[in-house]
This record gives sequence, C-alpha cells and structure tokens, in this order.
Amino acid sequence: MGLTNLNKNRPILITGKPGYGKSKKAREFCEEPLVFYANEIDTTDIGSFGIEGGIIIEDVHHKPRKEDILYLIRHYKGQIVLTSINEKSVPSEIKSKCQIKRAGRTNFMRNEILEIAPRSEEPKNTELDTFSLVMEVLKNPNRDDVANMLLFNRPPDTQLITWLSENVHPNRLLFIDGVVKRRWPAKYFYEMIAYSIPGNFFGRLNMPKRYTYSKVTPICRKLKVKDEQLLRQLLKDPDFKSWAKTKLNHSECRILGIGEKRRRKKTDPVVYDSGSLEQFM
Repeated sequence: MGLTNLNKNRPILITGKPGYGKSKKAREFCEEPLVFYANEIDTTDIGSFGIEGGIIIEDVHHKPRKEDILYLIRHYKGQIVLTSINEKSVPSEIKSKCQIKRAGRTNFMRNEILEIAPRSEEPKNTELDTFSLVMEVLKNPNRDDVANMLLFNRPPDTQLITWLSENVHPNRLLFIDGVVKRRWPAKYFYEMIAYSIPGNFFGRLNMPKRYTYSKVTPICRKLKVKDEQLLRQLLKDPDFKSWAKTKLNHSECRILGIGEKRRRKKTDPVVYDSGSLEQFM
C-alpha cells in the first residue's frame, strides 16, 4: 500500500515536565510506533516507515532537526506524536502544524520513587535565577540551605544587593555592602547575606526600580563641559548663554531653562550668496 492514498492525521504535540508521563500518553495514540529522538531523526528512507503503527518523536525541545521533522510531517500519512518539556522551546514552524495536549499533573516518576524509597526527599534544583535566589534568601528559614545555594550559584554581588535593598532594612546590608563586598573573600560575602537575614519575610517581593538618567549629562558632553555644576555656573555669563543657544536645539534649551531659541519668521529676508552654484542653477 502506497503512502499517498491514505488520509493524513494532524500531528499531536504533548508537553509536560519530566516524569509526568509524556511518552506514556503518546503511546495511547499509536499502537506499535517507531520512536525517534528529535536531534537524531533521519527521513532519508521515509517509505519504509510503517503507517499503521505511527511515529513518536521525543524531546523536540532539545536541538531538533527541524527540516527533517517538517519533511516527515508533510509526507508521512500516519499518526505523528511529538513530546516536549514545554511549548515555548518547540520551533514555531513545527508547533503551528500540531494539535497541543498536556501530559497532566501526575508525577509518575515521583510515585515510583516513593514506592521504592518512601522516606526519600523531593529533589530540588540548585541552579536558580536571581529572582528565585532572592525569594529563597527572604523566605527560606533554613539558612544553611540558603548559604549553600548562594555559594553554588554565586550571583553578581551588586545585583543581589540591589534586589535585597528593596525588601530588607538597609541596616542589615550596610556592613556587607560597605565593608565585606569586594574586600573580603566571596565566601564571606554570601554567607553573611544568608545568616544576617532571618528568612521570615511574608509579603510581596518589591522589584528593583530603574532610575532615569539626567538629561543634562548629554548636553554637557555636547557643550564640552565637565559636569552639570560647572555648566550651571557658566550659564550665568550672558555671552556663554548666547553661545550655548547656538549649539543646542529647542528642547535642550528648555531643559536648561535658558529660554527658547528665536524662531525665524517667514517674513525675515533670506540672504543668498549670489555667486554660489545654487543660485546659478
């Protein structure tokens, strides 16, 4: 039986975290499927793939061979099921051709571990971003655990202090920021942050605010003046003030408060050089 005389089924994309039964659910749509990994699939001999069993493509989130998968989706007439740990990591060209389903909320891997070792603890990811680390510093009562997380991830010191300063009293960070940071070994810096904060924060995390830059600084560079204080003193001189107006535009003059530049009216005469090429043309 040829591959061109059967109806084509729409591919199915199953997403879910590791251990939540993506592969198990994928086999519900296929009887005896061929199983491939997305980074190793080869479609050179697509005619030999059985139609009745279907195809399962695992781990589309990890370096998928996009062109081979798209070629298989276009030409294979049986059922194709793809699995991924999330939806955003799947290439948009592949995702747009699939019907998306969720794996569910049951952690089958964790249930199997509990059957073998009932007293085992839930595994915890130690590689955290800045937001997650700050939340651990503020809310985790186990300070030894917090110190180990900070020492393992080693977030940038200035970034960590900036995030914590919005949520912690400055007296707790004053000595660490002024004396310990960049002067003592990094181990002391992270451990003092872990043990100087009690970890009883109950509330909403305040995000650090981005402050606006002064608009006078680029004006100083434009006028070749050292700083804003010197510029304010020079503007008291009428000659310098008149010269500055010739170098600045209207908005920059308003920022400095030196008044608007004189706008040329349409009735003002325009003097041209009679000997210029523009007049000749």
